[in-house]
Amino acid sequence: MDEITPEIPLAPAPPPPPPVPRLPFRLPAEYYASPERNPVLPRAVPYGCGAAALVFLIALFVFGVLVDRFMPWLFGFMQSEIDGQFTKDVPAAQKAEFDAQFTELRARMKSRRVNLKRLQPFLEKMRNASIDERITPDETRTLIEALREVNGRR
Repeated sequence: MDEITPEIPLAPAPPPPPPVPRLPFRLPAEYYASPERNPVLPRAVPYGCGAAALVFLIALFVFGVLVDRFMPWLFGFMQSEIDGQFTKDVPAAQKAEFDAQFTELRARMKSRRVNLKRLQPFLEKMRNASIDERITPDETRTLIEALREVNGRR
C-alpha cells in the first residue's frame, strides 16, 4: 500500500496568532463563557434606579393631582404679563374687558369647565399678539373676542 499512496509531507504548523491586547472591560462573550457569574453592575445600582423610578412616578402622580391648581396660577401670571404689554393707546375700557374675560377664564379653569379645544385658538392668538411684547388696540380686540369664545359668551 505504501507503494500506491505516496507520502505527503505535512505542512508546517501555522504560527500562533499574536496576543490580543487586554481591554479595560470584559466583552460580553467573555462574561457568558466564564463559569462564574460575576455581576456586571454593583448590587446597589438596580435598587437606586428602581428608587429613582418610584420617586419619578410619585412626583408625576402628585403633579397630575395638583395640575388643576397650577394652571389657573399659570394663566394668572400670563394675564399679568399681557397687562404689562398693552400700548398706551389701548383704552382703559378694553383693558378692563380683557381682565374681566381673563378672570372669568381662570375661574372656569378652577371649576374645571374649560373646553381645551376652544382654549387652543386663544393661546395661539395670545402668542401671536405678544410676540413683539406690545399689544395694540386691534390685538386687544382680537384677544377679547377669543376669550369670549373660550368662555362661551359669543
